[in-house]
Amino acid sequence: MAARTDPEPLYDGEEPQLTEIPRNAGFAYELDVYRKLRDAQFNVDPPAGADSAKADIEVKLDNNYGKITKFELKEKLSADFAQMNFDWDSTKGFYIDKNKKSAKKDAAKVMIGIAEDRNILDVANTHWDQPAQVPGKFVTSNDRASKLRAWNLDKARFPDKKFDNGVAARLVEKYYNSKDTYYIQIKGNGLYHMGSDPENFGTPSFRTNVATSYIRIRLKTNSASKPAWSFLMALKIGSVTRSNIDLDGDLSFLRQAV
Repeated sequence: MAARTDPEPLYDGEEPQLTEIPRNAGFAYELDVYRKLRDAQFNVDPPAGADSAKADIEVKLDNNYGKITKFELKEKLSADFAQMNFDWDSTKGFYIDKNKKSAKKDAAKVMIGIAEDRNILDVANTHWDQPAQVPGKFVTSNDRASKLRAWNLDKARFPDKKFDNGVAARLVEKYYNSKDTYYIQIKGNGLYHMGSDPENFGTPSFRTNVATSYIRIRLKTNSASKPAWSFLMALKIGSVTRSNIDLDGDLSFLRQAV
């Protein structure tokens, strides 16, 4: 049995496989923030949705010479803050196919580097008894009934694992900085800068305000209407001190910055 690659996007910034944008809570929140900025007369692009070439929200500030300021948005703290899918090989278990087109992108290289530095594939292959325990995703036929059986079996055989407590906040910053994004908005918690505050918003540091974070490996369901799933690593944030600056609140800081 040869190596099998996952046809789903390699990481959360790769081009979508579908042209239709899922209408989930995350995209709805992007739209809410976009409308608020637009109605406040800011020069803001429509939300990114599944467009990997853009940040969730991009704004051209009048006092910043038309430069684009990028914002990552999270609708809830429990969301994956960054993720990357695994491929599978019958001789070595889960691995990452570096030959995928998307693997050449800077953000993908950062996630691959994180996986290598933290030995995440070793953790996954040990935890999931690889390569002995064959994931049905990669060997089942394409008919719906077979995929549904494989999906239910994989969910039972491949449990989650959390590890490396305390490191994910720094890795989240590294990942988004590679995408030229330095600000992250978390609904209910506010706005933070990652690494630096280039626009002088006065935002608190994301990393220093995160109290708990960890890496997680898991099986993730990709569709609510059909059996589609991936095995992946994710950077998770458990808790963060609330920011005093918020895109859901007073926006005057955007006009005063820089």
